[in-house]
Amino acid sequence: MQNKKNLAHPVSIVLCLLLFLVLVQGVAAEAPCTFVKMWGSYDGGSGTTSNGIATDASDKVYVAETGNNRILVFSSDGSILSRWNLNWTEPGQLDVASPYGIAVDSSHNVYITDRENNTVQKYTPRGFVTTWGNEGTGEGQFSSPAGVAVDPSGNVYVADTGNNRIQKFHSTGTFLMAWGSYGTPDGSFNAPMDVTVDSSGHVYIADTGNKRIQKFSPDGTFLAKWGSEGTGEGQFSTPTGIAVDSKGNVYVADLTSRVQEFNPAGEFLTTCDTGATTNDVAVDPSGTIYALWQSGPHWKIGKYGTRDPTSPSASAPGVHTTFSVFVEQTKPRVTPTTSLMTAPPTSPATIATPTMTPPTTTRVTIVSPTLSPTMDSDTKIAEPGEQPAEQGRKPEEQWNILDRVMAVLGKLVGRK
Repeated sequence: MQNKKNLAHPVSIVLCLLLFLVLVQGVAAEAPCTFVKMWGSYDGGSGTTSNGIATDASDKVYVAETGNNRILVFSSDGSILSRWNLNWTEPGQLDVASPYGIAVDSSHNVYITDRENNTVQKYTPRGFVTTWGNEGTGEGQFSSPAGVAVDPSGNVYVADTGNNRIQKFHSTGTFLMAWGSYGTPDGSFNAPMDVTVDSSGHVYIADTGNKRIQKFSPDGTFLAKWGSEGTGEGQFSTPTGIAVDSKGNVYVADLTSRVQEFNPAGEFLTTCDTGATTNDVAVDPSGTIYALWQSGPHWKIGKYGTRDPTSPSASAPGVHTTFSVFVEQTKPRVTPTTSLMTAPPTSPATIATPTMTPPTTTRVTIVSPTLSPTMDSDTKIAEPGEQPAEQGRKPEEQWNILDRVMAVLGKLVGRK
């Protein structure tokens, strides 16, 4: 009997030490997102801008490269698959001047907003299909359209930024409905920059100027809202991109170098710190996050794995040591000087970046927000095999855990 008692103490000590190691060293399992890989533009010259990113059902990644007037398609590991030149190539197709938002439906049709021409263009992998829209305030007209999304039925939603409204179209471009006007009440907007739709048809809007997210039914009925100005959890500085995953969770890209995740009711879940000015975000069917950064004259895509509490094997996808930068060999088009808009005269506050304007009778050109981070994003991402500091436990927390474990060990040893 005495030998069994003595044997129990070492076993208890080992179990306590294992508990301590799990609590202190299990940082990766608690990380809301894990940096996996980065790729993007680099031309050694004038640089370029990109504002829209999307994924399809095959985990391909699409980027609207505003400065070079084209669409780039990548595999999920960053390998270039194709380049779509958006200059005039077919009868009826306009020379796209400023591709901004991008969305892909379940049939691989691609929709692009052109902010300068105030149009939406539709493509298949085989080429151009149709275009609709022009400048104005009427049905099917736009003022600097930005984000675009497609619902499960194939209907297309456009964030008509300058007109402070959302427009809904059939996949052929036929106008269906619109809602919204300038203001702060529920259902009103201040320069909405992006839109996304979940599998149930709920519509989520990045109400950029009002620093909030609004949720609507498919017919435009207001359902919920969340967010306020700030840098805390659930707050926004300039929410410019929004996406939703297969579970209905909502991801919001904020220009303050982060992506925040919320449940469908708007409750804050996690933050993914991107380390650079973040223009847009997309989530593929497997839940992988793709954040579109703008770092000086270059854009980059940060790929992040997320923790799934229901799947321990998927909780820590790991940090890969691979790193690639897409180098374009052709000479890019020179990006026109950005013309920022101002908020309506009655606006209580203007948007820091980007700023908008009410509809006018003259054409207003926006290419991209002016972004000037203090350092290149390459220097801000976590090194391979390393988690960002804020995702780990603070030293004092680790010592508190150690104190508790040592107290338990002391009691066990005292029983000998």
